[in-house]
Amino acid sequence: MAEHSPRAALELHRRAIVIDGHSDILSAVADGRVRLKERVTVEPPETWQGAAYVRVPAHGTPYSPSPYSVWFECIGQYDIPRFQEGGVTAEVMAIFVDEANRHRPLERALDMVAAFHREIESNPETLLLATTAADIRRAKAEGKTALLLSFEGGEPLGWDLNLLDIFYRLGLRMISLTHSRRNALADGTQLGIQTGGLTYLGRDLIRRMNELGMVIDLAHLSDAGVWEVLELSQAPVIFSHTTVSGAPGYKTGLAEPDPRRGRSKLHALAENGGVACVIFVEQPDVRAIVDDIETVIQHAGDDHVGLGSDFVSLAHAPKGLEDISRLPAVTEEMVRRGYSDETILKVLGGNLLRVFGEVLG
Repeated sequence: MAEHSPRAALELHRRAIVIDGHSDILSAVADGRVRLKERVTVEPPETWQGAAYVRVPAHGTPYSPSPYSVWFECIGQYDIPRFQEGGVTAEVMAIFVDEANRHRPLERALDMVAAFHREIESNPETLLLATTAADIRRAKAEGKTALLLSFEGGEPLGWDLNLLDIFYRLGLRMISLTHSRRNALADGTQLGIQTGGLTYLGRDLIRRMNELGMVIDLAHLSDAGVWEVLELSQAPVIFSHTTVSGAPGYKTGLAEPDPRRGRSKLHALAENGGVACVIFVEQPDVRAIVDDIETVIQHAGDDHVGLGSDFVSLAHAPKGLEDISRLPAVTEEMVRRGYSDETILKVLGGNLLRVFGEVLG
């Protein structure tokens, strides 16, 4: 059992391979609003006067971010100094095409790929590109943070799966088929709208990702789509950021048995060998995050849970875990609850590393 003390928890955290399954900071980087080398401090939500900054709300999404969140996004929650302070071995950097770029998804994705590689090339002493599990282990050995490139929504591919092979050569290693909208691949979690599953193209994408060795991400995919992927995929899959607590805007029903299938998505995910990464955004505090971790463990076992922060702004951050530098708080809370070192190491990154090893090589 882990020794119950803050010092022991920090020592455990520092020797762990820590992997965060989802960050959206690449959008702000691609826009030129921030560089990862800089430790940025933004105005706290309680003091911000946002009337001059209000923009037209996004359409086509069930979420309603505050003006503060729309303006600052997750700036001040992810950067190299915070990666180092939080002991982050690997960070998954998402390419998400927002509403402002829906008319040019391919160009926007390429802009973000370019920004991704520029950051790594500009910071060789602290960052490295991850396309395999070995790269993540090397980052740990060298005291760096490995960055892994992902799609959050397949809009950049359009109807042409040849682009998948091209993005693979540019370093892409993970894809969630949808966000909160319907696209050429599948239906997303459009709250309040009747959704379907995968299209023929979406099914072809799953097969090709298995062939290439790419991680399939079920985050934001409709219920029907989740079950289809779990049936189709020949490799473990993940939820890069999800919840079982029903945080606003993130209803998943992961732990609820499906009467037609006689099991829950978490049970099916465990049978697949996959991992559900617990989300931080909209959680009230660190204890709630560990409650979610406990629920996943109860339903799927400790081999199938990880971390997927998905910070969207300080206005929606949990108390005690306001940015990625505060990750040791999760370890401390798990130690306090009496979890073994082995289980904690799995949750912090060991489980995702296993999946990355099986899928990416």
